[in-house]
Amino acid sequence: MRVGDATARFGLSTRAEYLRAKSLGGERPVIEALLGELDGTETVWDVGACVGTYACLVADTLSTGSVIAFEPEPTNRSRLRSNLERSAPRERWAVSPVALSDRNGTATLRSDSTEAGGGHHYLSAGDGYPVETRRGASLVEEGLAAPDVLEIDVQGAEGQVLSGLGDVLRGVRAIYLEVHPEKCRRYGTTAEDIERFLRETGYSLERMGTPTTGRSGVYFLRARR
Repeated sequence: MRVGDATARFGLSTRAEYLRAKSLGGERPVIEALLGELDGTETVWDVGACVGTYACLVADTLSTGSVIAFEPEPTNRSRLRSNLERSAPRERWAVSPVALSDRNGTATLRSDSTEAGGGHHYLSAGDGYPVETRRGASLVEEGLAAPDVLEIDVQGAEGQVLSGLGDVLRGVRAIYLEVHPEKCRRYGTTAEDIERFLRETGYSLERMGTPTTGRSGVYFLRARR
């Protein structure tokens, strides 16, 4: 798969993986914009990395920087690691199993599909399996490289991820965010709350359209300092 000068190689063992690779999830313009943001030296956090659609292309673009890909769902995380190994040198990437949130602890991850490439996984009080949740700020305090750029796709938990970053956001120059207005309600927030938080944190916002694959209600947001 090629986007601009970046290339990535994806395993295709399921229909979901094939469709994601073929269409880039309907997100090609956003991926192009994110890659154009980079000079190659950045630390990029890909939060909710799934099988690596963003992370693999970012890793191939970086020269001295690295991408840290967060994916708590085991099937996708295994494929994410394999795709990164195919696409970029080992020093350009890392994979974390934690779910970024606004508190440190554990939560239940519910999966509407366990097929590799499926992206509908979310923290829930219902059935699922336990995952570790961490505040991004806590990870940085413990020595993880702070992000210069963020990409976030977390099925409605956008507000929790941003809140958990705390003062780390002061050093983040750009955020590429997939906003899920309906799914935000699971977590007691709204899309308006998320946009207000970003503006109050010092970002200028730009809406970047909707997925070309027609996912209802979802839109892309770029926040820049």
